[in-house]
Amino acid sequence: MQKPFISVSIKTLNEAECIEKTIDSIRSQLADYPHKIIVADSLSTDNTQQLASNKGVMVVSLTEPEDRSCGVGHQLGYLYSEGEYILLMDGDMELEPGFIDHAVAFLQDNPTYAGVAGTVEMDEASNYEFTSRKQRINKIYPLGDNDHLGGGGLYRRSAIADVGYLTNRSLHAYEEAELGMRLLTAGYKLRRLDVPYFRHTSHSLPTLKMLWFRWKSGFHQAPGELLRSAWGKPYFRHALNMVKNEVIFAGYILFVLIAFLTLDVSLIDIALLPLLAFILLKTIQNRSFKNGLNSVVNLAVLSAGLIKGLFHPLRDPRVPPSNKVVHDQGDQ
Repeated sequence: MQKPFISVSIKTLNEAECIEKTIDSIRSQLADYPHKIIVADSLSTDNTQQLASNKGVMVVSLTEPEDRSCGVGHQLGYLYSEGEYILLMDGDMELEPGFIDHAVAFLQDNPTYAGVAGTVEMDEASNYEFTSRKQRINKIYPLGDNDHLGGGGLYRRSAIADVGYLTNRSLHAYEEAELGMRLLTAGYKLRRLDVPYFRHTSHSLPTLKMLWFRWKSGFHQAPGELLRSAWGKPYFRHALNMVKNEVIFAGYILFVLIAFLTLDVSLIDIALLPLLAFILLKTIQNRSFKNGLNSVVNLAVLSAGLIKGLFHPLRDPRVPPSNKVVHDQGDQ
């Protein structure tokens, strides 16, 4: 039986440290498949583009820095993709042996499924965000049927064509969740198999610097962007449920601010009691006051970002971002 053609979209922004290993891991697993590897770069300021070009893969890039977002990368890769399937990877991931064979076999045997992923292995994290993510890895990447595939996966390109676009270029996070909502609304299913998919290299920035980096990049405004993009759509309630913690905490933040504006000490005390109780709860859950406080600060920043994201202008996800081809796969 003839092997299906697989395109690979690798989204990158300053991934010089890992991009070569990412490409090598993909090539080794796609050796028996007709394929095309596309590095979709968001105007890296290091030599990511050159390193990828030296590997002989297709490299495409945004031309406008303001177009940078988590959602734009794979949509850019999708624009240059072809074949039956598209594999989504980040430039700090390494594809695990055997995943492609299992994923292709599953999709060929189960035509109602639009995409499939697998289990994830993370390295030792040096900041709270990735430490927390590793602790919750089974919740973030649950096995079985899912409403979305966090971290990417292997998708049918025909299913993506049915829902109009791959990932929403306006979203600074939740782009895979929004994709899942559209696919499920269209009648497709998604599954995470109990087979290794990728190994992930964590960001090494300290916790506070990571928080500031996320804020500057727009990552923390994504909950609001998700809600705004889903407004009036059949999956709005699903989107609201996905960011309900941020919505609740954002409402609480507004209540605390109003309490302080009243200058009523008794009202301020009452307003702060839930916050103190929440910090205590997170401290117990994390078995660390520092991590408990980090958890609350992270949620507070996400909640503030939600409000910011609600007012952030959205671009039409079907309109391609301004881009150029840096290196064609056939160029040597």
